[in-house]
Amino acid sequence: MKLFQILPQNLFSILASKNKEIYAEALFVLRKAFKQEMTIRKTDLASMLIANLDEKMYEMDLTADKTGNDDSDEEKGGATLSSRAHYILRKLKETGWIDVEYQVDSFEENITLPDYSVKLANLLFSFTDESVKEYNSYVYSTYSDLKTADQERDDYMYTALMNAYDKTSQLVDELKTLHNNIRRYHQALNEYITVNDVLKGHFDEYKNLITDRIYHPLKTLDSVPRFKGPILKILGEWLADHNLRERISDQAIIRGKYKTKPEANEDIILKIGEISDTYERLEEMLEEIDKKNSAYTRASIEKMRYLLNSDRSIKGKLVGLLTSISISLPGRQEILIERLADAVDLFRQGYLDERSLFVRAAKNIKKEGKPLEVIISQDGEGESDLAEFLEKAKKSYSHARIIGFMTSVMTGISVATSREIPLPDDESFILLMLGTLKGGEKNVFYQVEFGEGYLNNNGYRVPEMRFIRKEK
Repeated sequence: MKLFQILPQNLFSILASKNKEIYAEALFVLRKAFKQEMTIRKTDLASMLIANLDEKMYEMDLTADKTGNDDSDEEKGGATLSSRAHYILRKLKETGWIDVEYQVDSFEENITLPDYSVKLANLLFSFTDESVKEYNSYVYSTYSDLKTADQERDDYMYTALMNAYDKTSQLVDELKTLHNNIRRYHQALNEYITVNDVLKGHFDEYKNLITDRIYHPLKTLDSVPRFKGPILKILGEWLADHNLRERISDQAIIRGKYKTKPEANEDIILKIGEISDTYERLEEMLEEIDKKNSAYTRASIEKMRYLLNSDRSIKGKLVGLLTSISISLPGRQEILIERLADAVDLFRQGYLDERSLFVRAAKNIKKEGKPLEVIISQDGEGESDLAEFLEKAKKSYSHARIIGFMTSVMTGISVATSREIPLPDDESFILLMLGTLKGGEKNVFYQVEFGEGYLNNNGYRVPEMRFIRKEK
């Protein structure tokens, strides 16, 4: 079905008229009334328009929206707020934003809203809503729905699958929106002319609206690597279990989603495949977003350095002009100097004051001195301190040391569990935790799968985990 077979032809005409600002505010008042009341009385809506728009309605150009033989009293001078409010309601009705019906037991008029009016009013209001929206945990919600349905195996498995499918689609849309928004903020750097503009754009807008709301949760609370394995495992089991898919197909047919069982079964297999494929390529999408985020951060820093180091005063501009002349060709220099002399009168000015006569201080060149000597007493106290310091320096938790520890515990095996890994001391426990955090990185030789609950390993409480060696 085509769009304007559903929407009235002149629905958007009020948003293109000279009074579009007032009509937009009237739509927001209409949306507010819809949120508050089950039945919207026409008189109450007119009162709300007067209370919210008030003096703005006097600024309306009533001749701008005149159609046909519309010679209403409002178009004549001296119209009241009440008449203008009813004029707005008539225009909303003529363009299809609202309908009017009478109550069953009286002639009082009530306002009804078509479904498209509600959706469009919410969409328009979302553009003006400055409140920071909470990030929806799409990955965890998908995992939670599938896990509950897999454990219960009840009559809501099809509902859980559809919820997971919708959440996955919303996650992809959110990631693509994030990717495009980073590009928009990156391009906006060219328009900033002060360091404060760069800082405001980065911290007040980019960090609050993009990084903290979307990017940070995807890296921590709603981590894709943490929930990806269980999600793919559940979907794989559902796809392999023919009887289970038959049950899900029956549930879909009962809900009226499909007419035949083969059609339902085919679409269920397709949706399971789409969710699985999406989670398989999510890491590539996140990697691309990481590159965009890093590029934007570097560009912001470079922009701030440039603005801090460049002199944009008249003195700085003159220095730049003279510098460009000095590096020009000899013949070109004379022409530029003549033009500069004709355009600007340059002379040097000075004066004497109490600070004019002084003795220039001699500059001392700092030389590298002799390093301090380590004093070792007869009882060897200084030597033991030095040895302790060197030992602590060697115990830095570098990437190579962490990978070396994981290599040692996975020598000769493809899978190691957190129960099997020996933890004789605190150093081993710390290296295991750091190795777990590196499991989501692309350049390590293993990946981490989290299980249910925690276990006790030599007095250390660690999660149930499996470290799986990646295939080459």
